[in-house]
Amino acid sequence: MTFPIFLGLRRVRLCLLLVLLLSALIPGNLSAQAPSWPDAPEIASYDIDVTLDAGARTLVGRERITYANTTADSIPDVVFHLYLNAFASRDTIFMREGGAAHRGQAWSPDAAGWIEVTELRLAGGQPLALEALEDGTLARAALPEPVAPGEAVELELEFRAQLPRVFARTGYAGDFLMVGQWFPKLGVWQDGAWNAYPFHANAEFYADFGTYDVAITLPAGHVTGATGLPVEQVDNGDGTQTVAYHAEGVIDFAWTASPDFEQESRSVDGVEVIYLYLPEHAWTVDRVLDATEAALTHYGQWYGPYSYPRLTVVDVPDDGQGAGGMEYPMLFTAGLMSALGVSLDVTRGADRSLELVVVHEAGHQWWQSVVATNEAEEPWLDEGMTEYSAVRLLTRLYGPGRSLFDSRVVSMGSIDTRRLEYFLSPGVPMYGPAWEFETMEYVIATYSKPALSLLTLERTLGEETMLEVMSTYYRRHRFGHPTTEDFRAVAQEVTGQELDWFFDGLVYGDEVLNYRIAELEPRSVTVAREGELAVPTEVLVTFEDGTTILEPWDGSQEEQTFAYPDGPAVRSAEVDPEGRVLVDLRWADNGLSRQVYAADWLAVAARLVYYVQNALLALGGW
Repeated sequence: MTFPIFLGLRRVRLCLLLVLLLSALIPGNLSAQAPSWPDAPEIASYDIDVTLDAGARTLVGRERITYANTTADSIPDVVFHLYLNAFASRDTIFMREGGAAHRGQAWSPDAAGWIEVTELRLAGGQPLALEALEDGTLARAALPEPVAPGEAVELELEFRAQLPRVFARTGYAGDFLMVGQWFPKLGVWQDGAWNAYPFHANAEFYADFGTYDVAITLPAGHVTGATGLPVEQVDNGDGTQTVAYHAEGVIDFAWTASPDFEQESRSVDGVEVIYLYLPEHAWTVDRVLDATEAALTHYGQWYGPYSYPRLTVVDVPDDGQGAGGMEYPMLFTAGLMSALGVSLDVTRGADRSLELVVVHEAGHQWWQSVVATNEAEEPWLDEGMTEYSAVRLLTRLYGPGRSLFDSRVVSMGSIDTRRLEYFLSPGVPMYGPAWEFETMEYVIATYSKPALSLLTLERTLGEETMLEVMSTYYRRHRFGHPTTEDFRAVAQEVTGQELDWFFDGLVYGDEVLNYRIAELEPRSVTVAREGELAVPTEVLVTFEDGTTILEPWDGSQEEQTFAYPDGPAVRSAEVDPEGRVLVDLRWADNGLSRQVYAADWLAVAARLVYYVQNALLALGGW
């Protein structure tokens, strides 16, 4: 049943969609008129009308939810996320865990945020009582009758919200608005209960797929961008406009607005890429569009094509960097903070931090928006695979030692910075809920260590096999909320190997590794493993006559000796000569020579200077 509060714009949107559907049936109009949406399960769908008071930075909204029970359980209640309440006071879980700050941005009590559900009812009009849970970032309502398997329930609610000054993803900075996690949103029913946690400082989000129809009323001069495609823009004649968006097969809806936005666009393999940028950041246009195109092209080749008809990239103001570097379905924000801890306006000529942010956030369109793992319980699956993809792409585009910073004075690769972070706490397991990690441990466990571990896995298996693992996992579990064990099953199936060193040692375990040459004699080489982790590798042995032999070594023994009783004497040996084992704690002791030449000392000195430079640069970014 359709209620009067939804009749206005909803009727117009339905009519417009009907026109688009009919026009798509006319030969020659299909590609132009009918956007392609993914075939995702439609579990939680939302129809929202929201009005922005730009002066007060408040929202007043009406929301209709259609929830389909696709499980075998009867569901007795509903649980909502009310994420904006995390910014209501210093007493919330988010504020206590994060010290009222996020990514170096501080929360202000003068610019707090909150959300309140003012009315909740069944579609038939029966009111429902809403009970706040935890710190107010969750709320529960009992249903008069359980939702049986295969059945659906329709809910209607009204809400009002205050946007915070942006410091953690969402809010305002002057006239700029980044509005994410802004509406009452259902949790995920899973394993006989609602999978919904209070908003933790390190945790991100988890939601079901559905269709979104969202109409936003705001000042007429504002330029908007959002999840989905724009289907209508109406001048209301009172200084406001209403912009409506439609999206299918998505897990969330976010939007942005500013009177200062300018727009550039580009078509990439049939995907419309929109870049909304501020005039003072016009220098970023080509770089952002080029990086986005590279991401869509390469990730599409590696894993599978991008799933939606449009992708919107959002620039953020200098005083709103807390909104930067965040992913949403069909939309992500860029950012202008360098990995060196300064504004990119200072280092932009040599600094590729902007490209790193863009290709990382674009990667979430595969691992978060489509695969949709539980970011709260298993954050490494999303962030780790995304960072692996980003580092892999940047290394391919710019080279291993220059993919993050490249100048005549100093260069630095994204692999180098991740190794420096990893050294701080290499034993932290990758697997675990986000709220159990301290901040730096969270960075290592979900970004640095997974990227290095997956790259090590790739270099061990070979690029072709690794891409088959990743693409099989992606295709098989699109729209499926997979777990670490699902990834393990795919990896074992594709490779025919148990890969215990990766999953038991690195993902679930706290194992670490250092390979070294323990002893070098004229007729033998002894290699050693320090730590519990054993990664298959090779030992390169060079003889006095210049000949070489490459010995495979699985690392299972703490020491192993390779003997050469005949022929020329051994001159040098090196474990992992190609540097494939990126989780090796010390590469400096991987090689040993019985003869030391001046050139060898110069090479060692140059390598030492290189790592000192990288360490200083990385530490400057923290």
